[in-house]
Amino acid sequence: MTAEPVTRPPSLRERRQERTRHELVDAVLVVIGESGLDGATIERVSAQSGISRGTVYAHFPGGRDELLRAAYARLGSELVERTRAAVDESGDWRGRLVAHARAMFDLAADQHLGHFFNVSGPTLISDGAERGIGSGASALMIEADLRAAQLRGEVSADVDPAATATLLVGALREAAIRVAAGGSDAERAYAAFARLADGLAAH
Repeated sequence: MTAEPVTRPPSLRERRQERTRHELVDAVLVVIGESGLDGATIERVSAQSGISRGTVYAHFPGGRDELLRAAYARLGSELVERTRAAVDESGDWRGRLVAHARAMFDLAADQHLGHFFNVSGPTLISDGAERGIGSGASALMIEADLRAAQLRGEVSADVDPAATATLLVGALREAAIRVAAGGSDAERAYAAFARLADGLAAH
């Protein structure tokens, strides 16, 4: 029997580095929220955080692009947390599915952050671990809820949970892009997604 490797707790220096990175991501999100993506310069992030340009580059050697990747990942992780909380508060499988729409469209409707996450971000961040954090988590949650509801006889037996989850998440993303770009109303998109979910019910 092999012993489990001992994980070393982070040192004080490592904790300070992580705290500084966290503060810089906080700052870039504030700047984007106030001024949009074009306003997210290293100078503004430095001024917002109170951290020097040199320190910004020490923690994010890739400069603005690396900062934006970290900000995009943060928004994705926060979206997953909000979605999970909303799903957990929902009473039935329909409510659990449409909770994904509410969380996504609420973010999309934010004038600057929604545009960054749904429209500008995917253009700038075309690959890497940052992409698909929210979508991937939603697909897994929706698939699991559809399978469970199917076992209870609440979702039609001919529904393919995995393929349907992928299609629903794709619909969510496209609708969120329209909402973020100002081409669609969040409430209309939410109502339409709820109607799609209703169509999966067993008859």
